Amino acid sequence: MNTDLLAKIPFREHIKNIKKILKIITGIDKWYFLFTSIVHIINVIVPYIQLVLSAYILDSIIARKNFKEVILVITGTLFIILCLNFTASSIWNRMEVHRERAFLLYSCMTQTKMLDMDFSRIDSPETRELRNRIMTDNNWGAGINSLFWQGNSIIFGFFNIIGAAVVAFPVINFLFDSGHYYVIIIFIILTVILIVSMRAGVYFKKKTLKFMFRKIDDDEKEEFITLSWHFASGNGFNYKNVKDIKIYESYGLMERWCIDAFSNKKHRKHLKDSAIGWAGQYGSADFAMSAIRGCAYLAVTLAAVAGKAGTGDIIRLAGCLDKLISSAYGLVNDMAEFALTARKQASTIELLELDDEMYKGKLPVEKRSDNEYQVEFKNVTFCYPGSSEPALKDFSMKLKIGEKLAVVGMNGSGKTTMIKLLCRLYDPDSGEILLNGVDIRKFKTDEYRQLFSVVFQDYMLFPFQLAQNVAADTEYNEVLARKCLVDAGFGERISGGGMEMETYLYKDFDDKGIEISGGEAQKIAIARAMYKDSPFVLLDEPTAALDPLAEYEIYTNFDKIIGTKTAIYISHRLSSCQFCEKIAVFHKGTLVQYGNHKELLEDKNGQYYEMWNAQAQYYQKE
Repeated sequence: MNTDLLAKIPFREHIKNIKKILKIITGIDKWYFLFTSIVHIINVIVPYIQLVLSAYILDSIIARKNFKEVILVITGTLFIILCLNFTASSIWNRMEVHRERAFLLYSCMTQTKMLDMDFSRIDSPETRELRNRIMTDNNWGAGINSLFWQGNSIIFGFFNIIGAAVVAFPVINFLFDSGHYYVIIIFIILTVILIVSMRAGVYFKKKTLKFMFRKIDDDEKEEFITLSWHFASGNGFNYKNVKDIKIYESYGLMERWCIDAFSNKKHRKHLKDSAIGWAGQYGSADFAMSAIRGCAYLAVTLAAVAGKAGTGDIIRLAGCLDKLISSAYGLVNDMAEFALTARKQASTIELLELDDEMYKGKLPVEKRSDNEYQVEFKNVTFCYPGSSEPALKDFSMKLKIGEKLAVVGMNGSGKTTMIKLLCRLYDPDSGEILLNGVDIRKFKTDEYRQLFSVVFQDYMLFPFQLAQNVAADTEYNEVLARKCLVDAGFGERISGGGMEMETYLYKDFDDKGIEISGGEAQKIAIARAMYKDSPFVLLDEPTAALDPLAEYEIYTNFDKIIGTKTAIYISHRLSSCQFCEKIAVFHKGTLVQYGNHKELLEDKNGQYYEMWNAQAQYYQKE
C-alpha cells in the first residue's frame, strides 16, 4: 500500500477509501448525515426565502401594492423563517452530540481492536509501523471529526447549488431568450473562469499540503523538530517531569526545542515558501473567484440596463449567481479535502481489518476442583518477530502439580519469554507446550488463560478504585480484596494509612486520588494475582523495586499464601530460590541448570553458584 498521502492514486482507490470510512461512520450512527441533511436543506432554503422576499418587497414598492397585503406576506414569511431556523438549530445541536459520540466510539474501535488482537500481532514490527503511520496520518487534522465537518460542507454545498439553480433558472432562461449575445458571452466566460479557478485551487491546495506533510532530511531534522506542541498539549510538561526541569535547570534545553527551532534560517525560509509561494498561489485562486463574481454582477447589470430584467429579478439573480459560484468552488475543494481525509483514515481501517494469526482452539479446558494440571514444554524454540536470534532454544521442562519453581538468570536470558509462551501470548516457532498431555493451542484461549495469575515485570495499574484494581473489575468481593491486600503486605495503608477500598489510585479521574510508590504498586499487583485464585501463579520480577531482604520476605509470605498452587518465581536475584523445590537457570535462551538450591550450589562451575556468590551479601541480615 502506498504510504505517501499525496502520491497520485487511481480514482477507484479514492472511492474505495471513501466507501470504507462511510461504512464505518454509518455503522456507528446511520442517522447522522440523514438528519444533518435536513438541517442543510433548511439552511439553504432560508437565505433564498429571504432573497425572494427582498425581491418581492422591492417589486411591491415599485408596483405600489396594498400595504396590508405586503405586511401580511412579510410577517408570514418571517414566521416561517423563524420556525425553520428553530428546527434546524434543534436538530443540529442534537447531531453535534451524535458526532462527538461517533468520534469517541470510533476511537474505542481502534482501542478495542488492540485489546482483542493477538499479543504476537500487537508486538510485531508490522503493527508498530502501522500504528506510527496512523499517528502520522492524523497530523494536521482532526481525525474522523474532519470527515464529519467536510461531509457536512459537501452536503450543504450540493443543496446550495441546487437551490441557486432552481431560484435563478427562470431569470437566466429569460436572459438567454432575450437574444443579447453579450449576456451569453459573459456567462460562457464566467463558466470557463470558474472551472479553471476550481482546478487551480485544488492544485495549489495540494502544493500547500505537500509542504505540511513534507519529509525532512536527516541533516535537517534538528532544525525543524520542535517539542512545543508536545509540551503545550500536556504530554510532556506536567507535574511529573517538571521536577526534573526545575532541579536540573533545563530551561535552556526546553527553549532550544520549543522556541529556537522556529527562529533558524531554514525554518523561516520554508515558512516563507509556504506563505508567499504555494499558499500565495492558492490565494490567487481565491482572487479569481472575485473576478468571477464581477462577471456575474456585470451580466446582471447589463441585463438591467437593457431593460430585460426587473428590479426583483436583478436582486434574485445576483444573489443566486454569487451563491452558485461560491458553492461550486467550495464543493470541489471540500470533495478534494474529503478524499484526502478518507485516505488518511486508510491506515486506521487497515488496523481494524487485521486478522489474528494465532490458531483459535475450540477445546474447553477441563474444570478440575483438585487443580490437577500439569504443564510440559517439549523442545520449544521461539524467536521474537523482527529478531534473528532465538529468545528460547530447544527448551524442555515439566511443571509438576503444586511445585514451586524459581526461574533465574541474567536479563535477556529467556525467563519472561517462557512465561509469555506458557500464557499463550505467543506460540512457539517449533516444539509444543502441553497441558495434561494436550497441545495448549487446541484449547479455547480465554478459558486456558483463566488458569494463570500473572504479575508481569511491566505490570499496569489503572487509575480506578483500589478494590477495582485488585479485582480487575467493577464488581468485586470487598472482603476478599481486602484480605488479598493484607496478605500482599499492603495492610498498613488500608488500616489507617489514608486509603479505603474505594480510594482512587492517581489523580486521573479523582483529584482526591492517592499517588502510590513503586513498592506499593507492586504489592497491589501481587494482591490482584491472589484475588484471581488461579491454579498457576506466575511472578515475573514484580518486586524489582524492593530491596533484596524485603523481596525475600514477600516471596516467603507469598509462598505460604498460595498453598498447593503451582508457582513460578522469576527473578535475576536469588532471594526467592531457597524455598522452591526446583530452580531453573537460564542463560542466553537456554536452560543450563535445573535442580534445588543445595544441588545447584554444589556445582561450583555452574551459573547458579556464580550468581549466588555475587549476590549473597544482600541476603544476610545484620
